[in-house]
Amino acid sequence: MANKAPTGLRRFRTTDELWERFGEAVERGPDPEADMSKVLRAFVRWYVGEPGAKLPERPQIAGDSE
Repeated sequence: MANKAPTGLRRFRTTDELWERFGEAVERGPDPEADMSKVLRAFVRWYVGEPGAKLPERPQIAGDSE
């Protein structure tokens, strides 16, 4: 199921500021092939407990020591 191509457009509301920060975080992220949709789909798969789904890796945030 994880390889199934997306078939529909979904919407949700958020602030422009949060959406912009998310886009910037995706660009800094560890997956050079990632885009915002890919990261959101990965999160949703993990959130609903899809077998084999992994939580998307976050980019390092300035000031983090991890």
